[in-house]
Amino acid sequence: MLTAAAAAYASTPGRASNFPVSPELAAQYSCGESCQVVLNKTSAKDVARFDIPFDFDFYETAANFSSSKLGDLLKIAPLNPKIMNIPAGIVVYRIQYTSADLDYTTVPATAYIAFPYARQRRPFRLIAYAHGTTGVFRGCAPSTSSTLTDYNSWSPLLLAGYAVVGTDYAGLGNNYTSHKYISSRANANDVYWSTVAAKNAFPHELSNEWVSIGHSQGGGASWKLSEHEVVQSEGSGYLGGVSIAPVTYLYDALIDGFTKLQGFSSQKLESFGIVSIVPSMYFALRAVFDNYTAPFLPKTMMDRINLGEKAQLCDSALSGLTADLNTSELIENINLDSIAPIKRFQELNAPAQGVKTSKPMLVIQGANDSVVFPDITDKAYNNSCKTGNAVHLSVYPELDHSAVVGASAPEWLEFINELFSGKGLSGCATQTIAPFDAEHARKPGDTE
Repeated sequence: MLTAAAAAYASTPGRASNFPVSPELAAQYSCGESCQVVLNKTSAKDVARFDIPFDFDFYETAANFSSSKLGDLLKIAPLNPKIMNIPAGIVVYRIQYTSADLDYTTVPATAYIAFPYARQRRPFRLIAYAHGTTGVFRGCAPSTSSTLTDYNSWSPLLLAGYAVVGTDYAGLGNNYTSHKYISSRANANDVYWSTVAAKNAFPHELSNEWVSIGHSQGGGASWKLSEHEVVQSEGSGYLGGVSIAPVTYLYDALIDGFTKLQGFSSQKLESFGIVSIVPSMYFALRAVFDNYTAPFLPKTMMDRINLGEKAQLCDSALSGLTADLNTSELIENINLDSIAPIKRFQELNAPAQGVKTSKPMLVIQGANDSVVFPDITDKAYNNSCKTGNAVHLSVYPELDHSAVVGASAPEWLEFINELFSGKGLSGCATQTIAPFDAEHARKPGDTE
């Protein structure tokens, strides 16, 4: 597969993802006419999203990586403002740094560092942003998107005067290692060491204190980071975190989700975003468990997953490969043996499994989330509270997985400001936010 992908580079200069797929090639991978219609549409969306010509030289592993230590800055370069589609005045640098993989071996990772336009009298307060799903292949890195894939996620922070370091996660951008998709423990390592690298890059411009915030995949990373031993000491500078629509218990979510959706047609499944992560979930498991075969995936789904790898499809197109399939074509043979690796994956990566933390966490959840079901987040919240952690959960009625990010910004911006002011929160508490006018509010779904 990698050889085929490498060959495709030559025919698509400046691109490292979403290589063209002919009808003949698609058909070889069980992707018929209806599948191809969706693939063409979603792949075009990915190409438009990851629109900066891929800088193979920058993403190539730095020559000094082998002698580096965790948090070392390996490369830094400003991004051309003329090709960026971000709020006016923001300055963005791209970095390569040394992080830790799931087994704590050193790996190169890339990130962006963004600054507001105006200098401040004090160092910029630093926020570590952990992004949601963008893909599982190297060309799907946020730092190769002119928007840095913003959807009212990191931009409110810049407009409020914070500096932001946003990791791509190891395996996205640089491909020294495979991307450990939703492996929250590995993703949390990337978030933490990005802050160290950012401060190495700008030692006088960034505060020692910092806060993490993440959405979806990044929500799980932000929550898991709060449990990491490296942030429990005051010397780490870590003040607390925000976890929005977090991926937590993958095994529980799979059992819960497909029990609810059993027997649904492809038309009925369209409104449930959770089914679209099946291809990415396969790559998540394969990146952690050698020679993983996913016995619960039917041939059609497995064929399409192989097509996704061959064409190096990013999130929209890879997820779109499920669009015309019913439940039985997405997943089958669910039994304790076939999904045992998923349970081990959860035990290895999920937050809220009895670890005591020293800093507060704000969890945000959309009540209509079609990807991360609210009952799973509620379970993780309750388990964390039982451990004695300071966690507050806010539920936003009628909002789906992505819409809740920007809609909740006033709350998480206030929380972050309080952390930097030494206030924070204590104990556990839940609240359901009262909408001003839910009937007339824009509430886009993730499957629209």
